[in-house]
Amino acid sequence: MHVIEAVLAAEVTAYGKLWPCYAWTIDHADGLVLVDTGMIDSTPAIDSRWAPVPHPETLPREVLCVVNTHLHFDHCGGNRLYPDVPIHVQARELENARTRDGYTVREWVDFDGARYVEHDGEATVLPGIRLLPTPGHTAGHQAVLVDTPDGLVVLAGDVAYSFRELGLGATEGQRRVLALGAPTWLAHVARPKVPLVGG
Repeated sequence: MHVIEAVLAAEVTAYGKLWPCYAWTIDHADGLVLVDTGMIDSTPAIDSRWAPVPHPETLPREVLCVVNTHLHFDHCGGNRLYPDVPIHVQARELENARTRDGYTVREWVDFDGARYVEHDGEATVLPGIRLLPTPGHTAGHQAVLVDTPDGLVVLAGDVAYSFRELGLGATEGQRRVLALGAPTWLAHVARPKVPLVGG
C-alpha cells in the first residue's frame, strides 16, 4: 500500500487568477514516485501569458521514477531535475509535445539525460501504481491509479480544472475517472474528493 502527498509545484495565471499546480509523491516500497513536476524556472515564451511562479524547492531530489499526466509546461517543467530517471508517459503525448508548435516548452521535454518510458494505453508502473489513458485535455493525457491503505486513489492531472467540470463528464477521460468512483486529486485543486456525475 502506498501513501500519497501533494506538493505545490508551480502556480500559473489564467482567467485573471493565480492557479496552483500540484504534483504528487507516492511513497512506494521500491522508492519514491513523483507524478508531474511543476516548474523549476520559467522562460520568456510563457512569461507574458502565464506569469508563472515556479516552486523548485518543493520537489524531492531523489526519485525512483517520474510519471507525467501530460507534457504541458506546468506539469513537466521540473523533469530536468531527473536526468537518467525513467519518465512514464503515453507515446501519443510525447509525440505531440515533440511535434506540435505551442504545445509545451520543447527543451523542457527533450533535455540532456531525458529517459522516457512510452506507453500505449493502460500500464502498470509498479505494483499498485497503474496508468489509465484519460484523453480530453490532451490526446495523450493519463491518470495515475494508486492503491493506498484507504483504497484506490486517482491522480487525475488536468482531466478537469474543477470537480464541477469533472462531474459534467464532457470528455472520454472525465467519464473514465468518474466511472472509478474513487477519491480523485486534480492538479489545480488543493484537496481530493470523490467526484459526482453532474458536479
